[in-house]
Amino acid sequence: MLIDRTHRGWIWATIVLTLVACGAYVPYHLHGPLSGPRGSTWQGLVYGGVATAIIIFAGAIGLRRKVRARGLGRAETWLNGHIWLGLLAYVLVFLHAGFRLGGALTIVLMVLFTVVVISGIYGLVVQHVVPRLMTAQLPHETLHEQAPVYAARLRDEAARAATEVCGPLRPEPEAAPAAGAGPARRAARVVEAAEGSEPLKEFFLQEVEGYLESGLGRLAAQGARRAVFAHVRALSGPAVHPTLDALEGLCEERRRLAEQVRLHGWLHGWLLVHLPLAAALILLTVVHAVASLYY
Repeated sequence: MLIDRTHRGWIWATIVLTLVACGAYVPYHLHGPLSGPRGSTWQGLVYGGVATAIIIFAGAIGLRRKVRARGLGRAETWLNGHIWLGLLAYVLVFLHAGFRLGGALTIVLMVLFTVVVISGIYGLVVQHVVPRLMTAQLPHETLHEQAPVYAARLRDEAARAATEVCGPLRPEPEAAPAAGAGPARRAARVVEAAEGSEPLKEFFLQEVEGYLESGLGRLAAQGARRAVFAHVRALSGPAVHPTLDALEGLCEERRRLAEQVRLHGWLHGWLLVHLPLAAALILLTVVHAVASLYY
């Protein structure tokens, strides 16, 4: 969700409504009850009723996304209202309470509302920043759901490249030779290790394979990875150098994949806080409104 020109009207409407609400609060505070502004006065009830209606409307955006009906308005309009009217409701709640926290339920409501607003603002910020970072740093973006599959593909490709110069990376169980297979045919199945490939084999088994699997380890840092590969390259024979170059390229792809997963977490992780707390806020707001009218 990007804040663009389509939000300009909503921003101005929110500013104007906030100024009107605050302006109406001044005479209410100066000439209201001797005990000061409270939520139980008719002015406080107006502030609270409007805030409650906005909170319920803002929470209904989840249902709007599931219902595709023209009569309900555009989903973009609902989202804009969710953002800017939600901020207005936050101000109205303080005006409703007369800037007093009150009892335990009121304190819980204000804490919930504050966390919901902060997490929502954080979500807006990351949705502006993170996509630009992903475009700049990750020219070949992979679908997030396919990240584990792509990581396994990188690992398998690296294992094949290492096997071509190192031979079998691990001891394989001996299998009975197929009928009619002569010694020459059986020997052809075994890849001979290239000269100077032992450092590469050890390096692959100890670090490269695990890094391509998990994306964790010292190979994740570009500077450290270059130094490590340079060291292994110095210990290895010339025939192994092209394979080392290929493995270093695969490790760089794995780093980009891990970076994409991390940025994806930034982009969507805030919803794990925002959505459940917003649902709790709506529920407790309704409970608070009913209890206030009843008692």
